[in-house]
Amino acid sequence: MRNPVVIERAERLHQIPLNRPLEHSRYLRRLAARGIEPIDLTTGIADPPSRQDADERTFASDPASGGRGGPVVPAETSRLASAEFRRAFSNWFAYRFDVEIDPDAHVLPFAGSAVGPACVAMALVNPGETVLAPDPSHPAYRTSAVLANGQILSYPLHGRNDFLPNLKQIETRVAGQAKLMYVGFPNDPTGVVADHSFFRELIDFARRHNIIVCHDATHHFLTYDGVEASSLLQPPGAMNVGIELFSLSVLPGGLFRDLGVAVGNPSALAAMSQLTSHLQAPLLPGLLAAAAAELPRLDRHVEAMVSRCRSQRDLMVSGLRELGWHLPAPGGGPFVWLPVPPRYSSVRFSILLRKAGVFVVPGAYLGEYGEGYVRMAFNGDEAQIRDALDRIDRQMSRFRLRKRAFPAVSLA
Repeated sequence: MRNPVVIERAERLHQIPLNRPLEHSRYLRRLAARGIEPIDLTTGIADPPSRQDADERTFASDPASGGRGGPVVPAETSRLASAEFRRAFSNWFAYRFDVEIDPDAHVLPFAGSAVGPACVAMALVNPGETVLAPDPSHPAYRTSAVLANGQILSYPLHGRNDFLPNLKQIETRVAGQAKLMYVGFPNDPTGVVADHSFFRELIDFARRHNIIVCHDATHHFLTYDGVEASSLLQPPGAMNVGIELFSLSVLPGGLFRDLGVAVGNPSALAAMSQLTSHLQAPLLPGLLAAAAAELPRLDRHVEAMVSRCRSQRDLMVSGLRELGWHLPAPGGGPFVWLPVPPRYSSVRFSILLRKAGVFVVPGAYLGEYGEGYVRMAFNGDEAQIRDALDRIDRQMSRFRLRKRAFPAVSLA
């Protein structure tokens, strides 16, 4: 009998956060065997019911769309659709931020908005070059630096600084070595929204140290209580050093959930375009045309989504306050950044909730400075959120974590 082939992972995989889909599936099966319906609060806002299936069938069978049921789309058709979309997006950008941009040089649509940060690093970072990433943050920043064979250096986000980067605490030596810096607002996981003054300070910092700044604006449209998110590209000189990544998943119908748009420095976008042309399937002309047609009505779509998410946020935050947390409502994004009880680690507390069928993300999975918190998405309808809160309440009471311990826990 031949010896089995030994499959070894690439060394770089030991440097990136471990995804645990098999472990997650095992827990789901255990809960199902106990008759417990799991409540997944690990991912962002779930889409409301839509015409997605019907619309996807239409795009797939429309010859003009280049879908699975149609012929190969001529290059000229794709070029015209892309140009139309870039003009529509640049018009929206100018209206939203009062910043004029060149649709041909400053706008790049791409497929798979979730992989945008990885495309930036792989297109711009050489082996050994330094990448600055926030801690805690979405794992994509660290993963993208590893895939590019860059050196990742983290800068902390502390509650005492309202979870904003303290640029003065980044050593001059470290800043001088950095090629690329990631930021993201509304922030994942803390929900903080940066204002124009912070972006002005950030652009001055980047120009002084010759750093490219990638602003992950995936949750740009999710802001609450009258807060309006700014753009990295508004301060003077930002176009020389800045790239901003938007997601158009806010558009209706579910068709645009993977449509991303990069805006900013032309040289950086050209490098990204060279990479994405090989890694991603071409964007369907029909999809780009549909997105261009919806952009003038974007504010209406945003208003509807924000109203729904704000109700979900308020319900979850008020419920957690009733359970004893001193918790401010996040200013943006789809997550609550929840402190864990005293004497609990983020992993241990997430396991405690998981036993009740409530899945959250331990802060330790998002970075060293994420320890002490869990990330909780305000997903689902009112009944599902109330069910999650009831389960948390029962677990807190069962392990005697209510009243006695939680008045000491605060984000203030």
